[in-house]
Amino acid sequence: MKKFLQGQFKKHVGTTFLTQCIGLVFSITTAAIIARWLGPEGKGMLAMALLVPGLMVIFLNSGIGVANVYFAGTTRMNVPTLTGNSVIFAFLATIFGMVIISALLVTGSLQALLPGVPVWLVLIAMIGLPVGLLSGYFTTILQGLQSIIKINLINLAQGALMLVLTFLLVTSFKIGLLGALMAYLGTNISSLVALTLLLRVEGGLFLPNWNPSVMRSTLSFGLKGHVGNILQFFNYRLDMFIVNYFLGPGDVGIYSISVGLAELLWHFPNAVSFVIFPKAASTKPEVMNIFTPRVFRITLGLTTLGAVGLILLGKPIVLFIYSSVFLPAYVPMLALLPGVVLVGGAKVLTNEIAGRGYPHYNSINAGLAMVLTVVLDLILIPQYGVLGAALASSIAYTVIFFAAICFYLAVSRRKEELPTSQTLIERWDLSPPPY
Repeated sequence: MKKFLQGQFKKHVGTTFLTQCIGLVFSITTAAIIARWLGPEGKGMLAMALLVPGLMVIFLNSGIGVANVYFAGTTRMNVPTLTGNSVIFAFLATIFGMVIISALLVTGSLQALLPGVPVWLVLIAMIGLPVGLLSGYFTTILQGLQSIIKINLINLAQGALMLVLTFLLVTSFKIGLLGALMAYLGTNISSLVALTLLLRVEGGLFLPNWNPSVMRSTLSFGLKGHVGNILQFFNYRLDMFIVNYFLGPGDVGIYSISVGLAELLWHFPNAVSFVIFPKAASTKPEVMNIFTPRVFRITLGLTTLGAVGLILLGKPIVLFIYSSVFLPAYVPMLALLPGVVLVGGAKVLTNEIAGRGYPHYNSINAGLAMVLTVVLDLILIPQYGVLGAALASSIAYTVIFFAAICFYLAVSRRKEELPTSQTLIERWDLSPPPY
């Protein structure tokens, strides 16, 4: 059984990583088209406009995605119940998001938060809010059903469609900034349709299902880990807002290239993390105490090798893909690499900890790192520009790494049994739903 589990782990990590690599080719090509046709300022405007609904999706998710994985995987809730619950949460979250964006627009705060970014671009981008929420919810239901291959196929199709639509709308039809946004929205809507069809086969029902018992159970479970996800997102992306505030969209366009290149190193750690989470939840702690350190060392070693490759090839990559206009992105990328490498290893530990039933440690870690990032951004960006943002992030990532090690050691040394479904129900005050 042990060999089977490890074989399945390697297979799942391998297929997920391969999917990410193929998708990476699509995304890099798409990014190159946008960068060359829109330039640093246009790319920066697009990045900031899409960041608004992206931020709301993360913030308003309420942890329902995490709950979907758990309840679908344990079969405590069926697919019709989970899909209906997801639709009602997406509907409520969308209304709340629209109220927020309307208030920002009326008070003039939206223009103050996003100087240099056209308001119409942000408003059109907000179509991505309900699409992003539903896509995330439906994907996690499929994840709980162990439909990993189907999820990967949709991701590949999404990357290919995004490339085709971007090429057609931006270069062939020359719609420019609006064309790039239309390509993004069209791709995500198509993915949502595909996810809906897959869940329909599994019995999904897509009318809003107002069931207080279901809503209470999924919220109670999901919110425990949702705080950490919000803080982590802020830690990864808040610097974009600060760069835009101090330096403008053009520098955001440069910095987005630096971040995008450095975060290429996270593809393998992300694949490992995606698989180790459910493995830790279903495996005895003493087995994980041997297994996880090995995976951690391998992941950290491979990520380090990838960083060496970026150091050697980063500048030619920028020139070839993005043009010489984006060469200033190379040095900030170098500053990001040490922290990005360490976070790659930390991802393994944080997801393993969450799988054992201790997601609150990761929330603490993410909160500390976010505070440090903001403080360093405010100090370093005005003085060093985009390089300051990269240095601030790299330092914060280093803190995440060492804190993750400390938390992992604390959890792994505890002499206790893996929480069962019943103890998890008691821990989150969940009562079995009557269906």
